Amino acid sequence: MYRNQSITSLKRSYANSQITIGSFFPVLRKEFLVVKLLCISLFFSCSESSTNISSKDSIKIDTLIFESKNEVIELGDEGEFLTSSAMSDDASTYYIFNLEKRYLYTLDIKSKELLSALKMPSEGPDGIGDWLIDFQMINDSSFIAQGDNVFYFFNLEGKIRDKIRVDHLFYLNPGLARKFSNIGFLYKDELFHFTTGEIGTIESQVLSYDPKSDSFFLREIPSIDLIKNWAVVSMVKSFTFYSSPAYVINDFPNGILVVNRGLPNMTAYLRNGDTINTKFNNSKFFEEVIPIEEIFRAKNETEEKEFKRELEKRINFLRPVVDDKKQKVYRLGYQLASDGVTYDNYLFEYDLKLNLTREEFLDGIKIRPKKMFLSESTFYLAASFEDEPAFLIFENPF
Repeated sequence: MYRNQSITSLKRSYANSQITIGSFFPVLRKEFLVVKLLCISLFFSCSESSTNISSKDSIKIDTLIFESKNEVIELGDEGEFLTSSAMSDDASTYYIFNLEKRYLYTLDIKSKELLSALKMPSEGPDGIGDWLIDFQMINDSSFIAQGDNVFYFFNLEGKIRDKIRVDHLFYLNPGLARKFSNIGFLYKDELFHFTTGEIGTIESQVLSYDPKSDSFFLREIPSIDLIKNWAVVSMVKSFTFYSSPAYVINDFPNGILVVNRGLPNMTAYLRNGDTINTKFNNSKFFEEVIPIEEIFRAKNETEEKEFKRELEKRINFLRPVVDDKKQKVYRLGYQLASDGVTYDNYLFEYDLKLNLTREEFLDGIKIRPKKMFLSESTFYLAASFEDEPAFLIFENPF
């Protein structure tokens, strides 16, 4: 399907004396390339074969690498901006938002070509400042960019259609005065949903804001979800690194889903006021998480790297995807493999009551994926190869 392009691209890269494969693969010396090629080929199988997932089932993994031609698609360090990407519902178009340089790349999945690169200005009538946190596609002609307590509605020509500020909520309400919007938001049913948190604490809440009535309401995140086994680590100039819960808010049937990307726990908040939590399940691949009481602070870059490395030895999770037809929730987990180079990947299936129903070890996938999409029972894992955006594509393995 897409395999010829990816193999050709790999051959080009292996002709060099050193190479970077995927998001976290280190630079390899020439004498190890043949050995690594055999390892990587586990998920670049030929059309006559497939990669075994279990004794009963098998999975065929295709690869798609986009061709940017003369245009450079800047994905950030280790492909970090693939986490801020989106796919159209019909799996025909892929969008990548470079939050640092304010570029929106639009790619055609069928032709594997870059369709456009929209540069958003920092100043002027359509300016969005210098700091962006997240973005969300609304449809195939418009999207929302999240800035510093402000949400911008854009069309694909880069014109601002609307601008909604929420900083007054924090200024006028003493209980929110020291809090900030965390990474990730969801715009649904004309409401903005995002989390608040205070630097130096683990407490966090879900804030839902109605811009029409200029009103909001808060919902508590269950204490079990506040465990800090995974954190965002940041540094601003001479300040120390700090860690905080890395919450994201997902769409969910008849409500929203709040997850911490380092935890198996999920909490759904429904429109009728009900709350659904993941149950303690006997998973073969992850155990209950031991609470961490102290917030980690690194004094230098070396400590930060060591901290991140230790976190990668545990299972971390991508944000979930929902299959509306099958009424299932899927989540991919990954952790650093014992070789210290590749990654082990697992796919977990939940029902809409958030009970774990099935799980599989994806033996053919050895990279650190960035984001997962689902369309017509086909999974798309965003990754980077040779600093180019790519997908690993496979059908439902269950």
